[in-house]
Amino acid sequence: MRVFGTPAVAPRMLLLSEVRFDPDWIFRLARPLLLMPGDRVSMDGGRLLVQRAGGREEYPTADLAPWCWRWRLI
Repeated sequence: MRVFGTPAVAPRMLLLSEVRFDPDWIFRLARPLLLMPGDRVSMDGGRLLVQRAGGREEYPTADLAPWCWRWRLI
């Protein structure tokens, strides 16, 4: 999932293996993450934060890495 601005709201059910915050960061999840409609995804102090539509907050296990398109074009 590519996120433009935070928090991003899931418009429908989504199964994610990574979350990319433009333009700089990518989270590679340790396990697939299921988002339900209305769930919000954002960054919180260098960690991935998932706010469920019901009000619960989760911090899924993920590796944070810098992302740069110039590195990918070589």
